[in-house]
Amino acid sequence: MTQEKKICVFSLSERDVFKHKDMKFAINWLKNKGENPYLFRKMKPADGLASGSIVLFSFDARIFGQATVKKDVEKLSLEEKRQYGDDYNHKMILDPSVEIFRNHPKKRDVSLKIGKKFGQVFTYLDRKQYQQILEIAR
Repeated sequence: MTQEKKICVFSLSERDVFKHKDMKFAINWLKNKGENPYLFRKMKPADGLASGSIVLFSFDARIFGQATVKKDVEKLSLEEKRQYGDDYNHKMILDPSVEIFRNHPKKRDVSLKIGKKFGQVFTYLDRKQYQQILEIAR
């Protein structure tokens, strides 16, 4: 059975990814993510993200880009846990082609436009909400 493709916003934190609040660094991080695994600490998207799902990324309360899931979320092997550290439990592979948005709208403004409040880490969107974000960000 094939899992449904979804759309989700990941809210990146300084603790997990960035040591300082720098949007240029966040953009370069996403551009270079390629097929390197995206690692999850304790939390991972509860409903999963099948291959072909879309992930939008926000940092410092701004949505700045998107990528497509190439390989669904899966548990790290023992070897990978040794490689990446015990803090990480799951990984996901993104397609190397990412899009950095021209505009980086604030989540507060986007929330008012699409009528949905963003969760602290992961927020699932429907297709209409996604299209509304693209209109603001592109």
